[in-house]
Amino acid sequence: MIDFQFEVLTTHLNDGRRLPERSAVNGAHAYLGAPYGVYRTADGYLALAMTPELERLSKLLRIEGLETFYGDNPAMMRDRDAIKAIIAEAVVKRTTADWLAVLQPADVWCSEVLDWPQMLGSEAYRALDFEQVIRRNGSTELTALRGPIRLDGQVLKSARAAPVLGADRAAIINDLLSDLVPAESGNDKKPHQGEQTGTFKGRTKCPD
Repeated sequence: MIDFQFEVLTTHLNDGRRLPERSAVNGAHAYLGAPYGVYRTADGYLALAMTPELERLSKLLRIEGLETFYGDNPAMMRDRDAIKAIIAEAVVKRTTADWLAVLQPADVWCSEVLDWPQMLGSEAYRALDFEQVIRRNGSTELTALRGPIRLDGQVLKSARAAPVLGADRAAIINDLLSDLVPAESGNDKKPHQGEQTGTFKGRTKCPD
């Protein structure tokens, strides 16, 4: 989960380790002001990100009651709960598709919020060609996500699973560390495939 908290956590570590003050209304990010948040619509949810200015958003949504905050940038954090509560009252009255039809042509950053089945069935997800099947031992299969990178427009996929612990240990020692693992009493004591010389807290330990 730290992957999803890197910005908030980094700010915390460099801001006197103060805890973030999260919005009590439609929260989405601790360090961003209104109208940033997730809002219930008549048939789902709408995510609103940064907007050019509150007055423009208010007119697009035909909201009354936000005039006091026009041109007051500090209010976006200071009064974000009050602002977002007013927006929430308006957004819930229409469907998500209705709001997208209003906001997207106006270049307002917004999106429909999807659940897992909706996302997996969406055209955008299918276009990403994001899934791959990983196999181990010819029988065990796992559906996983591929890396997000494309090279020359081509996706990168592999059915090969990650190696088990110690799978290539013998080859590594024999090829790269043979001078450090001498033979003893005429017998080759170098580890062979599948052998281990000792363990330390569950991990393979190379010989001294």
